[in-house]
Amino acid sequence: MWAVASSVMVTRPGLSVIVPVHNEEVYIGPCLDALIEQQGDLLEIIVVDNNCTDATVDVVRRAQERCAKITLVEEAKPGVAHARNAGFDAAAGDILGRVDADTRVRPNWARVVCDYFGRGDTEEVGAISGLNNSYDSPYRSLKRWYVEKQVQRGIFGGERPYRNLHGANMAIRRTAWERVREDVSVAPDIHEDLDLALCLGAAEVPIVQLSDMRVDISPRRALTPPREFGSYIESGVKTFELHGRMTPEIRRALVLHERFHVLVYLAYRPYDPELGRFSLRALLGKPQARTMPVSEVGEAR
Repeated sequence: MWAVASSVMVTRPGLSVIVPVHNEEVYIGPCLDALIEQQGDLLEIIVVDNNCTDATVDVVRRAQERCAKITLVEEAKPGVAHARNAGFDAAAGDILGRVDADTRVRPNWARVVCDYFGRGDTEEVGAISGLNNSYDSPYRSLKRWYVEKQVQRGIFGGERPYRNLHGANMAIRRTAWERVREDVSVAPDIHEDLDLALCLGAAEVPIVQLSDMRVDISPRRALTPPREFGSYIESGVKTFELHGRMTPEIRRALVLHERFHVLVYLAYRPYDPELGRFSLRALLGKPQARTMPVSEVGEAR
């Protein structure tokens, strides 16, 4: 079975990591710092400038002075799907990694990806996704406990077959990307990572979830007001409908997700990540919402 672990190694593949960015001056620096620390296991780091109007590009150029493996690519068509496609198409690696600007890969992330795809028993697997925690969250310890429990129970990770991809922590073989390149959607109102996963599923390309492919991300989407979060859920509905995969069970799950977000929002609303504690300033101030996907330049993403 292709998901069974093995120590048999073939050839170590070249890993390109793609980071789409739109106005991410606060987050892109630490993201690149974490990747630079692993540059020995990376072929290249491609940052795709998707119409940034802040200092994001300046931060990237300063990082380029420290790491020659960083390339800056421009993509004028707005939307993370266009940016992702531009990065994937420009990459030279056999393996195309994909993280968000607020992702901070764990120290062994690149090695885990390369080692997995380099094994002799994983040649059928076209894409992988991993697990995450939140680096600026007061609930980080609780989430870590929950994730580890699910790993132990065999619900998360363990090279289990998986039907989704997390855009903040994924990698795909170039050959798998080429199989679905003309099938993926660039519609602004769908989830591009879920769309990619559904395209791979339709092409019968296996996806697995790894236990050791770990990243830390910002929980900033938790600060999206519930009324605005509805558009995020609706994008999920549209993505499943686009592929003819919407079922009553999936619809109920999305409704529950939307309702649960109200509790998440209330739990995070008073927390100030800059201070590292709950504060009255955070409670009374304007939340830094993050809604996805985007439909035009300048919207939050």
